[in-house]
Amino acid sequence: MSIQRGFAMIALLALAALIGAFLIASSLNRTAADVSNERGDRNMNALRNAKTALIAYAANEQWQLYKTPGTYFQPGALPCPDRNDDGDADCILPNTASLIGRLPFTTLGIDDLRDASGERLWYALSHDFRKLRCTSIPPPPTPPSPSGCTTINSDTQGQLTVVGTAPATQVVAVLFAPGEALQGQNRDPANATAHNNPLNYLEGPPNLGDPVNYIFTSAQPSNTFNDRVLVITKAELMAAVEPVVAANIERDVKPLLQDYFSKWNRYPFAVPFVSPPVDQSAYLGSSPTTSGLLPVTSTAPLGWQNPTVTQTGGTAGTVVDSWSCSISSPTLTCTVHYTDGSDQYNARPDIKLEIFLTNASGAFADAPSGSPTLPEDMTMFRANGSAPYVHNPPPYGYWSSQGSIVPTWTFVGGTLTYAGRLQNAGDQMNASIISFSLPAPPGYLPRLTNPSTTAPNIDWFISNQWYRQTYYAVAPGWVSGAVGACSPPTCLTVNNLAAPTNNKRAILVLGGRALDGQTHPSGNVGDYLEGQNATPADLIFEHRAGSPTTINDRVVVVSP
Repeated sequence: MSIQRGFAMIALLALAALIGAFLIASSLNRTAADVSNERGDRNMNALRNAKTALIAYAANEQWQLYKTPGTYFQPGALPCPDRNDDGDADCILPNTASLIGRLPFTTLGIDDLRDASGERLWYALSHDFRKLRCTSIPPPPTPPSPSGCTTINSDTQGQLTVVGTAPATQVVAVLFAPGEALQGQNRDPANATAHNNPLNYLEGPPNLGDPVNYIFTSAQPSNTFNDRVLVITKAELMAAVEPVVAANIERDVKPLLQDYFSKWNRYPFAVPFVSPPVDQSAYLGSSPTTSGLLPVTSTAPLGWQNPTVTQTGGTAGTVVDSWSCSISSPTLTCTVHYTDGSDQYNARPDIKLEIFLTNASGAFADAPSGSPTLPEDMTMFRANGSAPYVHNPPPYGYWSSQGSIVPTWTFVGGTLTYAGRLQNAGDQMNASIISFSLPAPPGYLPRLTNPSTTAPNIDWFISNQWYRQTYYAVAPGWVSGAVGACSPPTCLTVNNLAAPTNNKRAILVLGGRALDGQTHPSGNVGDYLEGQNATPADLIFEHRAGSPTTINDRVVVVSP
């Protein structure tokens, strides 16, 4: 029995020896293709991890601000390459030049990614997508435009090109696994110039003669070419960035419209849809436009104009037969001539005096600071220049207290209105002169003009001109001069949202990048919006649904 156990043990040991020998032989006999495939997998894994980190950086506000202090959030921005092999981004050269260097892993906050040969990854960046430390935002009234920054939105074009086995154009960034040094390449770390020269790592050679339009090569590995290449296209980048932009429009820009509504009880008129580029100063809404672009001008003049006097009643037989008004800032003076045909001491007209604020309904105008002049503060003179009436103490001041007319003022939709009954003109002069100070003309809402100090901050939206891709629509009943109401079908309808879908007062639509067949820039709204959104006249819109290659519009409902 023991002899049988001994033979069994010997057999097991022999079998183990044979298996070990087989495994050793297999490992020694791995083909060159096996080794090449494994190295290729390691290279591509490193490149994919780098690509994921870069796209995440471009779409993440906290990541950008934490890893690149001294900047502001730019959806779509990418860190500059590392030009001196210390792991940090180096934004040198003018911001009109593309850059190439190593992947800035420290700035990205990721591991030190290396290819299968142990080399750090290299990285080329299109000039218009670089994340810069810009100068501070100037205070009002200067429009917010941080100096030295790039402008990044859905229409920003990539300037890099890849040719060869995997061609690509409009490329935002290119990642490289450089592989081992080939003949003639000097990577001596003691020689900083050679160590940081891309021609000692990349083959082709890459066309770096044009400081903007770099051209790179993709090819199968050989004795003269061993770069592995992975690109980030604009479509790939914006597919991740645009949902973030839509969310930030809801967080930051939607309150701008809500602020305006809280002050004016209406929404501003839209800017007629035009082909960009158009300066921000031209984004002034106009009546009766209720769908188009956001009126984000901050330079259109705001001031009082067009005072009018309307008789609304009065003592028996009293008629206002003429009036004239003039504004000499900050004073408004109106001469009102009236008579009842007999006794001028009994002639007391009821009037409505209206003064209009220029551009209040076509821009994000703030309300006048302080309260408008109260009726009791108005000064009324006889037309012959004699002293003002002093018959009635406050609260009625120099308006007549005869009858049941109580002087009032209102300020609605950019119109300042005073109403009351005038004193009798007396002395057969048949007229009174009304004089009072107007409120100072307002400026623009702080959220628009001073975003650096106002929460939420919309500087990313204004400075990067996302308003060129943001469509704005408001129900006709909710603009200045309208009834202040809507009911289906005069409200806006937004399909693919939770019910009810047909009661919307105002919406914003992020159009996003051009899809197949669309042209940017364009004066045709159908080149920016798809589906129901491309026909805004019917007041029917739709939130993104289905494939992003057929519709990439994202709707932000402002109200309700």
